[in-house]
Amino acid sequence: MEKGKNGTIRCKTLEKLRKKKKLSVEELQFITSVAKEELKFLARNNIPLIPENYILWFEIFCYILENNLKLNDLEIIGLFKTKYPTAKKIESVLVEVEAEDRRVIQQIANSISSEIDALVSTLQKHLQSLKDKESSVREIRENIEDQTVKGMLTKVIEELQAIREQNEHLKKKLEESNQQIKKLSQELETTKKEATTDFLTRVANRASFDRALSDMVQDFYKRNYPFVLLLIDIDNFKKINDTYGHQAGDYVLQELARVIKEQLRARDLVARYGGEEFAILLPGVTFSQAVRIAERIRKAVEKHLFKYRDVEIPVTVSIGVAVMRDGLDETFLVEKADKALYLAKRMGKNQVRTDLDVELEE
Repeated sequence: MEKGKNGTIRCKTLEKLRKKKKLSVEELQFITSVAKEELKFLARNNIPLIPENYILWFEIFCYILENNLKLNDLEIIGLFKTKYPTAKKIESVLVEVEAEDRRVIQQIANSISSEIDALVSTLQKHLQSLKDKESSVREIRENIEDQTVKGMLTKVIEELQAIREQNEHLKKKLEESNQQIKKLSQELETTKKEATTDFLTRVANRASFDRALSDMVQDFYKRNYPFVLLLIDIDNFKKINDTYGHQAGDYVLQELARVIKEQLRARDLVARYGGEEFAILLPGVTFSQAVRIAERIRKAVEKHLFKYRDVEIPVTVSIGVAVMRDGLDETFLVEKADKALYLAKRMGKNQVRTDLDVELEE
């Protein structure tokens, strides 16, 4: 890691990772060394092994190892305060952390966990071997009359006991560290899920939808794999909020998401696209199949009992359907679905309209 012209700390290895450049064997070994030193420091100083801390301190230890610095814990903490002088600075760094960084960190954590598992297993065998040797030396000592030799063997036994106790302590520490690393991996996985999921409705969020749509468009042009986009909007949602309250509105959003998911296949993607708007990607379906799915969703919502605090709330949706065709990109496809949705609203709501309907209207 080096300091740039503006005095900021830069990690060359991490920058290479972020650019998705291939790392050499030596660089991969270096990353593992950074992670090991960081984990020991965090555990030693009772700093929680949560993803955010891991990310922040990784930069610091990358700096230390790339520059071959010999620092004590107080100096390392001082370095951290220099790099992150305020809570606002820490927050800004965490917000900018890319999903790729989290993936790399999780791979490192999993790799270290595997190494520790192997090391604990080796230590266990070594402990058993020490016990066997200690038992053997004790037996020899009991059968020897020479007091000088007997005294020497007693010393050997004491040394073997000391080594065994040290190893048992190390084994315990390694097992504790391994539990912390495994917890870190679980938290990273949870964080990853939360980063792609809408907090209220527990379906995919807008960012996740945008990535999936981009992938499907690329797939369409690479191998002509069809897909259809549905845009769903709750009819008169403002009236629901005004009449029954915003908590009731939140309930309607949550329940609607559940009803929609029940009508879809496992490979279909439903996302909260906006306030009261949902988007669905249907891979591998034809235009007519997509219209039938949209109509099935519309009917399911219309028939479903939305009941909040013993009050029934009438809910319907309007749906716009657009098929991916040659010449379209993500923006134009969404525009077509949005125009179809607007047409459904204009025609009286609680309807399904398609991009072909829009063309006929025009």
